[in-house]
Amino acid sequence: MTIPLEEFDDSDDSVLRPRPIAVDGGFPDTAVLCFFREAIEELREQGRLVQIGKFSDEIGGAGIFATPDHRVAVFHPGVGGPLSAHCLEQAIASGVRSVLAIGGAGALAEEFSRDDVIVVESAVRDEGTSFHYLPPGRRVDFDPNEVQRIVRALGEHGISARVGVTWTTDADFRETRARVERRRAEGCAAVEMEAASLAAVCQFRGVRFAHVLYSGDALHGESWSERAWTMSSRRSQLLEAAIAPRMQ
Repeated sequence: MTIPLEEFDDSDDSVLRPRPIAVDGGFPDTAVLCFFREAIEELREQGRLVQIGKFSDEIGGAGIFATPDHRVAVFHPGVGGPLSAHCLEQAIASGVRSVLAIGGAGALAEEFSRDDVIVVESAVRDEGTSFHYLPPGRRVDFDPNEVQRIVRALGEHGISARVGVTWTTDADFRETRARVERRRAEGCAAVEMEAASLAAVCQFRGVRFAHVLYSGDALHGESWSERAWTMSSRRSQLLEAAIAPRMQ
């Protein structure tokens, strides 16, 4: 039996196509997809980001921001593969050619300690969106040159990072103990909900992409540990680094 996700079609003749978003001053060709709303708001209040537009209300109406020199766009793409890919597609249609995503992840490996940072080198495709952009496969591999460039750039910004493998899932409330152990055995340090999807979109569209994750909650112990991950200072630190010229 073949399931629909295995019916890959590499043609680019979609009936519904992404449309450019009208923003003030035009859409920058570099975008930071930031999953930390409070960090975006903090920089906006400081005048270091200005709102240039927004996504439609039908998909949440998230604001689209840019650095004052209009060099980098910043926006929260929404949680999960489908929504984040939808917003990314619109940004690419608007002229974005280089993308850096920064987000938090659940730790699967003990050595991925709270606030540690990895640059994703590969993502297990336990979601659906990537299968509409790439042939069926277990993983999506990231550009190793881009991965190493981001590791170096983070180091120059005072953030120690290493490369790692993540598990992208569509169902955070179905991360069962057995599945967690299988992903751990497979070498996954982290679990999140967007990396494989976003990487697949960028590969299909020919756009440069990297994904940075910091270690938030933990799933490797006897029970889930929240570790107050949404209060981490890493969030603002990563956004500061992501919009710096050396990261572009």
